Parts: sequence; C-alpha cells; structure tokens
Amino acid sequence: MIQELIRHGANHSEIKILRDIAQALDQSAIVAITDRTGKIIYANEMFTKISQYSMEELLGANHRLINSGYHLPGFFQEMWATISRGKMWRGEIYNKAKDGSFYWVDTTIVPFLNDKGNPYEYISIRYDITPRKESERMTHELIYYDQLTNLPNRISIRKMLHEEIARSTDAGKNLAFVFLNIDRFRYVNDSFGHEAGDYVLTVIAKRLKDKLQGKHMIGRLSGDEFALLLKNIRNAEHAEQITQEVKQYLEEPIELMGQSHIPSVSFGIALCPEHATKPSELVMKAEKALGSAKSHGGSGFEMYRHGTATKTLERILLENELRKSVQLGHFNLDYQPKLNLSTGELTGVEALVRWNHPDLGRIPPDRFIPVAEETKIILPLGEWVLREACRQAKKWQDSGYQPFRTAVNMSAVQLEEPTILKTIQAILGETGVAADLIEIELTESAFADRKGMRETVGKIRDLGITVSIDDFGTGYSTFSYIQELPADILKIDMSFIREIHENEDSRAIVEAIVTLADIVGLKVIAEGVEYGEQVAILNELGCREGQGYYYSKPVSPKDCETFMKK
Repeated sequence: MIQELIRHGANHSEIKILRDIAQALDQSAIVAITDRTGKIIYANEMFTKISQYSMEELLGANHRLINSGYHLPGFFQEMWATISRGKMWRGEIYNKAKDGSFYWVDTTIVPFLNDKGNPYEYISIRYDITPRKESERMTHELIYYDQLTNLPNRISIRKMLHEEIARSTDAGKNLAFVFLNIDRFRYVNDSFGHEAGDYVLTVIAKRLKDKLQGKHMIGRLSGDEFALLLKNIRNAEHAEQITQEVKQYLEEPIELMGQSHIPSVSFGIALCPEHATKPSELVMKAEKALGSAKSHGGSGFEMYRHGTATKTLERILLENELRKSVQLGHFNLDYQPKLNLSTGELTGVEALVRWNHPDLGRIPPDRFIPVAEETKIILPLGEWVLREACRQAKKWQDSGYQPFRTAVNMSAVQLEEPTILKTIQAILGETGVAADLIEIELTESAFADRKGMRETVGKIRDLGITVSIDDFGTGYSTFSYIQELPADILKIDMSFIREIHENEDSRAIVEAIVTLADIVGLKVIAEGVEYGEQVAILNELGCREGQGYYYSKPVSPKDCETFMKK
C-alpha cells in the first residue's frame, strides 16, 4: 500500500505518517492482508503467535486454515458479500489454533479499492477478545444455569417457556409442561446429610438428561423441584406415556453411603394450548396438578383437569374468612426499614400486610395472598393497604421526620383493573401525601405476559410515584430486558443475598445485576440482609441500599418510629 502511494506521488511526510501507523498497528493488533481470492499475502507476528502457525504456513494459505466450524456458512457468505462490494465489515469470529485450542477475535476487514472502486486486497485487523468472551460465558452460566446440576435454572426455564410457547403456537404444535418434585426429599438430607442430598439431585438430573435431552427441555426450579418441557406432544396420553417412562427410570435405586435408596417422584402435567397459553398460567396449572398427585401420597402423576382447583374445606374456610376480614378490618401493616448500606441512613420503609384473625390467629401472607389474588379479594385488600400506607406516610411527613419513601406491594391483578390509576390518584388526594414519598413494588410477572401492563406502570410513574421490581432475578426478566422495564429500582431477591458471603456464584450474580442496573440508570436494593459480612460485600459490589433482619424485622408504626429516632 505504501508503494501505491509512492506511485501516486505521495510526499515523504505522508509516507512517514503511514509507516508510523502501520508500525503501531502491527504491534497492537493481529494483522493480515489477503488478495481478492482470500489468499494470505501478509501476516504479522501477532497472527503467528495466536494461531500457532508459522509465517511459512500462513502465507499463501486461506483463512479456512483457522476455521473452527463454529459459524454457519451464511456467516462468512454475508461477510464476503459485504467486503466484495467495497464495504467495511466488522464482527466477532471464533477461530481454531494449530494445537486445536480456540480463540475469539474482534475483526474488522477493510477492502483496498483500485481506481475503478473494485477491491483488489483486504486487510483484516483483529483483537483477541477470548478473556472477555470467557467472562461472558461464565456470567451467563451463573445467571442461567443451576450450579449443582448444570441444568437451566428458573430464570432460564421461564425464558425458554416463553419462546417455546410462541414457537409451538405459530407451528400449531402441542407442548406439555411437567412439574416434578422429589417426594420427602428433606428426609434424605436429615438422614444422610446435605452432601448426600446433593448427590441424589445430581443423579436425578443425569437421569433426566439421559432420558430426555435432545428431544425435550429440562431445568431445575429450586431445591427438590425440576421442570420438563415436552415438545411435539400428540395428546394428553402421549404426555402421560413419556412422564410414566421418566418416572420409572428416576425411581430406580441409587447407591447412597452403602445403602440402596429408592427415590419417589411426583409429577403434575399441564398442556399448551389445551390448558393454558400463557407461561405463568401453564406453570400454575402444572403445579396444581402436582399438588393433586402429592395429595394421593406421591410417586405418581396427575394431568391438570379443568376444576383441579376444586376447593378443599380448608380453602373454602380461608376464602370466606378472608372476605369477612377485609370488611371487618382484621388487617394491619408492619413496616421494615430500608437503609443506606454505607451511612446507615434511613432511605425508606416497606409496608407489609398482616392478617390477625380473632379465631385462627396470625395467618402468614404466603397462605392468604395467593387466595386473595385468585379470588380478586386482593382488589379491596390492596386498596386498603395503599390507603393505610399513604395515611401513615403523611403522618410521618407531618411529624417532621426526614423525607423517605414508603413502599407498597401491588399485585398484577390490581394493575389489570381499568380503574387502578383513578384509585391511586384518589388515595393520594384523600390522604394528602406527596407522590414522591410513595413507592410501588411490583413482581417481574407484572411485566411478563399481560398486555398494556407496562403502559399502566408508566402512567403510575407519571404521577411522581417511584416504581420498583421486587424479587428481581427469580421471575421472567432476562438481563438484556432490564433497560426496557418502566421502573426506577431493582430489588435483588434474598435468595441471592443469603449466601453472598459464602458462595462465589451468588456474589457473581449480584455483581452482574448491580453493574447492569448502573449502566441503565436503575437503583438497586438488596433484600434479606442478615449479616454484617453481607453489608460489607454489597458495599464493595456497589449496592447502596438494603433491608433485612440485620437492621430490623418488620415492626409496627410505633416501633418503626423508635427505630427512626435511634
């Protein structure tokens, strides 16, 4: 190229500049020049080092010499089509070195054009990005795969479920979602220890892979729960036949500490589109079918049937008492403080509803909230919670406390109500609280498969209310999805915080969430902070706020004021 400039009358200064550029490039990048047929006519020393081929082996050869086979033919066809038109091309390429090892390069190819504008040579400038790609791979595995079994985790399963439902719907095919639970698994842990329990889980995972991998999808949801996504299902009998085969294989004996342990497994099956077409609904119905299977003693499977949710006597009692308690005011709110992890300064509180029944005693939220959502009792209950929290926030505001936000959990069922915006506006006006002192916490599922939900959330934010995503990392969101969410704050689920001071995987996941949230301008709050070590690590990772028993359990408004005064 320098000779070309000399022929075209370039002066000495221009030639020197070009030589300096070429030298700098040669020392900092992997450089090769090919003729228009792709034959290598120049390669620098960095190319020989990374490819492990000698200069003699490279010159005169084609780049197929380092082709790893990773990319589809269309990848290189598109590259050649671009540079043949005289256009620059850039992409990431996975290459194979002489010793069989692989490496990634960020590649830019620039055509040299003749007087007619046609390419006669191509220069490729590459940078080794193998460490970055390896880091991305490891982060991806931490986020999307269970570290014990190496199966897709809950986040990954939800993502795959969305994709497969869309794909099967377009193709007119059937799916079966199967919820699998190992019966009485805690007795394995209690009798043989957690290492033995982990071993059983890995055996179950391996057997599932042996039986289903390649044809269907498998994942681990949590401790003793797995998920199967059976594809190309003909009908309910076909799904039951596959499930029965899996069950027989999983219940073969496992050698455990010199003893023969026979696992017992239960399954719940729901079909798409027959039973549901929304991922969350399909999972819920498979879970109901699983509950039915376990109620018969386990070691069996049940297909969801319309009406499987037939109410038991206890469920009927709970629903009736829930309705009466909303009318009679048997609920109260406790408040859990949120603090700046560096300064210890109060940044907000979360309002948590408590049900104190005069006869049944205190009933935990995880028992009554699902019933309230399913029966829509959550609508009057949720309205009361919001009004009471706003009233209390106004009281604190008028008492001269330093301003802080009061957070209220809101169900996706509430957000679906056409009147929800008017309800919120009316409560703000009625209580007189400033909108910027109120925060609404939503679960990820509120954004997943309900049309118009994001628009509603956006209008809530327009009122001046802060919106946060609760239990982040356990639901539907992928990390690339974060920037699309109409929210201000991510609350990292306590399952990631619980072992952050002992588990490198948990730490890496939290670090990834904090980093990506910072990039898109979202604040991060850690839930379930219980130890000073966790506070120190969260601070180090850049998480600025937290809540949990390390600071305070949820307490009454009066006790919360005592905490604030301290």
